[in-house]
Amino acid sequence: MAITKNDIKELQSLRQAKGRRELGIFAVEGNKLVEELLKTKFRINNILVTEQWVEKNASSAKKIADYEVITTKQMEQITNFVTAPGIFATAAIPPFRITPKDTDDELILMLDGINDPGNIGTIVRTADWFGIKKIVISEDTTDPWQPKVIQSTMGSIFRTQIAKTNIVDFLKDVKAPVFGALMHGKNLYQTQIKDNQGVIIIGSESHGIRENVMPYVSCPITIPKSEGSETESLNASMAAGIIIAEVFRRNL
Repeated sequence: MAITKNDIKELQSLRQAKGRRELGIFAVEGNKLVEELLKTKFRINNILVTEQWVEKNASSAKKIADYEVITTKQMEQITNFVTAPGIFATAAIPPFRITPKDTDDELILMLDGINDPGNIGTIVRTADWFGIKKIVISEDTTDPWQPKVIQSTMGSIFRTQIAKTNIVDFLKDVKAPVFGALMHGKNLYQTQIKDNQGVIIIGSESHGIRENVMPYVSCPITIPKSEGSETESLNASMAAGIIIAEVFRRNL
């Protein structure tokens, strides 16, 4: 069945958080990401392709049980890229639930007010690399289901549970250690962080961990810098990567 102008408008609305929230779906584009999506248990709504894509990717097309062919013009109208990759899918946003109790036997990552999509994507990808499967994000953190985040995770978002919540309320019920990445704290390399318990909080580059969250940080940690370094701070995703990598190393 051919897609209508109204369908086009709905798919275009997925570029905005409001549209994704109202429809309960998100968009995935490109061979690699759609292939990763197909490996998951996510509920896939539809897969749209152009004739040119089918011609160039015959073997991949055979692996897709059901897809709809649309025109190049229609693909250009709905794509989030300057040059449309030729394959566009939508899937339901999963209702992941992460509870404070989970921190008793699992190390969880928490993001406080991080707004850059690239940072979010890199953090998700890094967490997936080192085996952290649950990420709690504050209500004002960038929507992880937006196109730029999806793209930058390179498929890791499909293997990671992400839940948006009021992180202060969440932390009130956490009994496990809560580590906060700060400019001044205990030296990361002299701190033991278990890989099966607790919370690691990463704040935004501009504000860091906010004041109303700080009372719940039981162990402030910092990444020491070289003597004489005049760099003011690290990129949020870089800081998260260094911390997670050190946790992984110390628990080998």
